[in-house]
Amino acid sequence: MGYRIKRKEGVAAAVRRIVREQLGGAIAVARDRTIAQDERVHEVRTRLKRSRAALALIRAEVGEAAERDDRRLRDVGRMLSRPRDLAVQAQTFRALGTRLQPALPPRQLARLGAGEQQLLAALHPEEVERDLRETVRALRRLRRELGPWGVSRGRRTVGTGVTKTYRRGLQKLAAARARPSPERFHEWRKQVKALSYELRIIGGAVPELTTTLIPKVEKLGEILGEVHDLDSLRATALRHPRWFGRAADGESVLSAVDERRAELETEALRLAGSVFAGRARDVRALVETGWEIWRKGPGLAAAPAQSG
Repeated sequence: MGYRIKRKEGVAAAVRRIVREQLGGAIAVARDRTIAQDERVHEVRTRLKRSRAALALIRAEVGEAAERDDRRLRDVGRMLSRPRDLAVQAQTFRALGTRLQPALPPRQLARLGAGEQQLLAALHPEEVERDLRETVRALRRLRRELGPWGVSRGRRTVGTGVTKTYRRGLQKLAAARARPSPERFHEWRKQVKALSYELRIIGGAVPELTTTLIPKVEKLGEILGEVHDLDSLRATALRHPRWFGRAADGESVLSAVDERRAELETEALRLAGSVFAGRARDVRALVETGWEIWRKGPGLAAAPAQSG
């Protein structure tokens, strides 16, 4: 049925369906040993984030029941955070080595490769498989016990949910601009990703979002994701300076990381000026008006114009 609310579907029922579908997909991919472990871990965590974004649309109205399920979704995701972080950092070392190949001497490129291998060595396949099995058990329990959630005002609930996420994105952007830090950019990134998922869910109701805002939000999320990966890599390099041999080699690697991160930070802040150009209340008005017209259906929405 897809990651989207259907026109004639109740909001609470739609969110429940979406979350159950995402959890079912997470269970299937976690058990599929024909897929590489790092891809399975990544897909499970992505589906959990999508589930939490869907639930965020109704959390303000539903209250404690939704808060409880959101905490459970978060906790299941944390079961796979270590293998995911190690795999991403290894990939970042590899990508950085490819990007800097023309600029760094072979010795320093070899040090980047050594860092990648050290991280991969910490990913013990049997431990990751055990984590995936435990995650599957937790996902099955959670899928059985979801909800029930009650929503009486669908249009207002959806408008409130999207507006809250947009407003939090604005706040986290302001904090990152005022005092840039890895932690603040990471918090901003989480809100941007949540916003991109929520806009996808309601994209059928507000086509303007699909053609204008969604591509920009998703691009911003990708950039901030790369920033986060570089921040994680830098922290790892500082914890394990011996991976890079001589101090000068380690400093060269860190300098390359900082240079690339500065480029991405500038790009993210520039794009943010477009993504977060509007006011939160304008986003609410756009969502609620579009939702009301969409719910009536194409025939009913077009009827006044035809009668004139």
